[in-house]
Amino acid sequence: MFLARDRETGDRYAIKIREAKEKEQPVRFIAEAQDMARLRHPRLVPVLDYGNEGRLYWYAMPFFPGGCIRDRVKDGVGVPTLQALSWTFQVLEGLHIVHKHGLVHRDVKPHNVLLDQAEEAVITDFGLVRHMHGGVPYRTRTDQSMGTPNYRAPEQAVDAANVDQRADIYGVGATLYYLLTARRPGFLYMVTPDDPVMEKVPEQLRAYILKCMSYEPGERFPDARSCAVELARLLDTLPDVEKGLGGEWMRRFDQQERATWWERFTSWFKW
Repeated sequence: MFLARDRETGDRYAIKIREAKEKEQPVRFIAEAQDMARLRHPRLVPVLDYGNEGRLYWYAMPFFPGGCIRDRVKDGVGVPTLQALSWTFQVLEGLHIVHKHGLVHRDVKPHNVLLDQAEEAVITDFGLVRHMHGGVPYRTRTDQSMGTPNYRAPEQAVDAANVDQRADIYGVGATLYYLLTARRPGFLYMVTPDDPVMEKVPEQLRAYILKCMSYEPGERFPDARSCAVELARLLDTLPDVEKGLGGEWMRRFDQQERATWWERFTSWFKW
């Protein structure tokens, strides 16, 4: 990843560059750029342009000087509860659009959630995306492991080719766990109701995290929207949180989805 500056405007951009060493690499890289370019949503990092110079393939994105949410966990102390829930909800807003396009991110983790100028979460890095309905000239091999240990779902560790959106829900739960506790979930998927690390986490949020991180996909929330609905409901049960804030978040969730749909619809009529 490189940082570039426009000589005329002074604007800064992040440029991801990959050298094609294997036949399939440029296909995957261009597919990643195209996925990010067409997923227009405030919670998803946009690709502004992409191309290649010989064997060097690249795409350009806005630069996010705020870094990622992982950087906000310091000195073994998690972030404030409301802030952690806000970022988690924003991630779910973005994942909802990703999943509606038939994609699974497969690498949801604190490192891949950037912060914009308003300190709001934006999902990046679509290099491991699975296209559930085909549409790309490559396929993850059956029984292939993929993703980041500590944050990938159990089924993704043994057969990444056949996971669905519930694998991303696991990553959401693991990310929230990290934000609240400043500890990464264990490799062995052993987050339990009596986990001593979560003693300071409100009880209702413990149950929420455990549901997201259930070992069996069928025991997790089925999709990003249902996960967001429950998080918004729980928000209004927490002390020292403005009542009705969860409902406000859900209204924004739906408004952004409608705006994204309208942008896609009108783009069909542009010449």
